[in-house]
Amino acid sequence: MDIVQITDLHIAKDINQEKNNCVPYSRLYNTLETIKLNHKNIEYLIITGDLSNDYSSESYQHIKELLKRYKFKISLLPGNHDDFTLIKSLQDDQISIGNIDLSNANALAYNFDTHVPSMVNGKLKKSQIHDLIKSLDMLDMAKNVLIFTHHPLKPIGSKWIDRHICENSELLINALQSYENLSFSIFSGHVHQEFHLKMGNIEFFTTPSTCYQFEALSADFKVDENLSYGYRVITLHDKTISTKVHRVLT
Repeated sequence: MDIVQITDLHIAKDINQEKNNCVPYSRLYNTLETIKLNHKNIEYLIITGDLSNDYSSESYQHIKELLKRYKFKISLLPGNHDDFTLIKSLQDDQISIGNIDLSNANALAYNFDTHVPSMVNGKLKKSQIHDLIKSLDMLDMAKNVLIFTHHPLKPIGSKWIDRHICENSELLINALQSYENLSFSIFSGHVHQEFHLKMGNIEFFTTPSTCYQFEALSADFKVDENLSYGYRVITLHDKTISTKVHRVLT
């Protein structure tokens, strides 16, 4: 089973609007077409936040109209640029804000809503942490747990981004480390770059934006003009998972 993560779309009311030397809508279209062409076994498409760039209802309608061209089952998470009410209005028989069902793959997936209205930084809600722990305590077979967030839970080495680290991250991480028989993969967005960190039974991943990229290990805001936009493919095997970032050729 393949799951594709895309993130940080930054679509505006005007689909021709440029930002940081790119047109985000055009790049989103190219990304989705590339996914459709190159990946035939996709079960779900996960969009981990910052769908909109301007909080406009029009931006969300542009996204929905584009997504409806594809057959993927889609799950949405809000980011710091999003209006959660407008995200919820996109739901239908194809698009949801709920957790994806991985029971056929003997795995569990959980979406965390880390966005805090009017704030750049993120926060893990204690109620959601407790909800996940209840689910973990009921597991019989699942060895792999996939967690999706907008904000990353660990610093990535870019000082200006790491100032906005997700609040309550350590509460979740400490809880997950106590489940030694389970493997956790946490997939996040927000940082417009690829990152990976392994800590015991937990692996942390971030995924490139579908539009412009931030330079890695940067002290201050800086766009990386040398890296193309991209997406992440997560493949569930019998007892393990593998994952790879793919860049869209331009």
